[in-house]
Amino acid sequence: MNTESRLQEGISLHQEGKLDQAELIYQQILQVNPKNAEVLHLLGMIAYQVEKYDLAINLINQAIEIDNRQPVFFKSLGCILQERKKLREAIRAYQEAIELDPADSKIHKNLGDALKQQGELELAIDAYNKAIEFNPHNAETYNNLGTVLQDKGNLEPAIAAYREALEINPNLANTYYNLGNALREQGNLEHAVKTYHKALKINSSDSVEILNNLGLTLQEQGNLERAIEAYHKALKTNPNSTNAHNNLGNALWKQGNLEHAIETYHKALEINPNNAITYYNLGNILREQGELELAIDAYNKAIEFNPHNAETYNNLGTVLQDKGNLESAIATYRKALEIDPDDQHAHLNISMLHLLQGDFKNGWQQYQWRWKYEKIPSEYRDFPQLFWSGENLSGKTILVWAEQGIGDEIMFASMLHDLRQSNANIMVECERRLVSLFQRSFPDIQFFCRRNPPYQQLLNTSIDYQIPMGSLGQWLRTNLSSFKQDQSYYLTACPDKTAELRNKYQKLANNKKLVGISWKSTGTDKRRALAKSIPLKTWIPILSRSNCYFINLQYGDVGSELSLFESETRLKIYWDQGIDPLTHLDDFAAQISALDLIISIDNSTIHMAGALGKKVWTLLPYAPDWRWLLGTEDTIWYPTMKLFRQNKIEDWQDTFQQLSSMITANA
Repeated sequence: MNTESRLQEGISLHQEGKLDQAELIYQQILQVNPKNAEVLHLLGMIAYQVEKYDLAINLINQAIEIDNRQPVFFKSLGCILQERKKLREAIRAYQEAIELDPADSKIHKNLGDALKQQGELELAIDAYNKAIEFNPHNAETYNNLGTVLQDKGNLEPAIAAYREALEINPNLANTYYNLGNALREQGNLEHAVKTYHKALKINSSDSVEILNNLGLTLQEQGNLERAIEAYHKALKTNPNSTNAHNNLGNALWKQGNLEHAIETYHKALEINPNNAITYYNLGNILREQGELELAIDAYNKAIEFNPHNAETYNNLGTVLQDKGNLESAIATYRKALEIDPDDQHAHLNISMLHLLQGDFKNGWQQYQWRWKYEKIPSEYRDFPQLFWSGENLSGKTILVWAEQGIGDEIMFASMLHDLRQSNANIMVECERRLVSLFQRSFPDIQFFCRRNPPYQQLLNTSIDYQIPMGSLGQWLRTNLSSFKQDQSYYLTACPDKTAELRNKYQKLANNKKLVGISWKSTGTDKRRALAKSIPLKTWIPILSRSNCYFINLQYGDVGSELSLFESETRLKIYWDQGIDPLTHLDDFAAQISALDLIISIDNSTIHMAGALGKKVWTLLPYAPDWRWLLGTEDTIWYPTMKLFRQNKIEDWQDTFQQLSSMITANA
């Protein structure tokens, strides 16, 4: 037998895909020469092609035992081992091949791919760079290098690598897709959108993930209509894409189309009933709708399929808290901390639950986590001074900077009275609209409006200490007895403006009782704002009182709402358009001071009224904010305030009956 000619015949058949005929020739050659390493390698490749992987590995290893100087043997072995997820063995095989042929760029690239799969990203980058050194014209190598750099968070070099790949081959849809992802992650949304469209032009048939990420980018841009259109196209391509259904549901939710969003999540669950992300999203939207039992069921399903997501426990805990199941809520928050001991949301949830229960020691301690939680509605102020930790302040200077919303700034300002007893020089940075009111009320304290950059005086390192206003509670409100109930008020409105407004309103009211009302919250947490707010129609039994003259204290543009209410009910709420509660808080304080009684839901109006020492009746939802504690009719923050608590979720009937009885008793 002419072995060489038979071998060439077998190779030709092998290349034509005639594997059985090629294998027969290779076996015939082995009968003549059982130690023919090249033939053993070729038989190994046929075994690999017909998915007999163990046989393939065995045959190629036999070839290597006979001749260990052939880099192609090690390269083939590495490829098969890599496909079988035997990455360490594959990496060793590639390294052996490189020792034999250091200039083979394909082997360096294969090594990079295996190292990437193994998670050895730095070594993978080195391997890809070597491959590029020996062959700078391989687009796939640049693409793969880009993915590793992106995984490491090195976005600029990753983007450069993708662009190099596209210079070599501008028809790579996958590389455009990767580039789009990197640009999106970088925040360059406009260019990301254009790049995804280029990917779609090249590959419109297998475009589900491209369309999904295009939709996500458009959604981040706020372009919900186009995002929804992209998700619909993705679902047209693959109606069973759970990701597309999920993303579409999220976009519909953000658009305010809650019912359609819920339907979409249910479609996703029909396709994949074990999808924790879908159950989590469904739980969130049901929670926003007030469907608390259904939300709990959805969160529990999410936990069943993924028990390692701390945020699911956080949201479940919030719903349990909304239902009044406080012990279950705190246990659930602690589950989140078992998963992630540094979870800021869980720490903050636990802090507020402790404070709600009157556990000030643990509550204030955990409350310090608020600065690590990205959704806290306040800007952290980076002043250079040491933080005050309860040291003696006599003769020292302390900078107190206000935080969170107007209501919080007003409430926390009650502690400035205590701080003054320390014989300290106090400087306070606060919201611009509060400066004149605070300065009148605390004439021995210096007030500065919050701005960026801060006033130069506040950056002076000779100031001994700094502290955010909410953190004063850790030192000045450590238990119930530390709340000064003998201090009926601490803010002082302009007396002239107050007298002017009272005289005006008394003339309009014909000496009826002057009652200010506020009925809705406009907070950033829509779910909480909705739970606090009470539609004007619910107020009809109160607003029908003929011995009261009702004055609007609701901030925001409520003109059309008041007009519609008056036309439907013939009940009038006077709106003094000369007072703007949003922009001129000093005037708003005078307006409140001019009244006999304030009735309001939980918003900044009640904080202003309570701080001014006015008689104020506050309507609280079933799950109140932490500051109102539980079960009491009064509040530790404002001695002149009375609390009316909702007895049942979304049902204000009993609360308004109590309110009506109280008005009768105080007539």
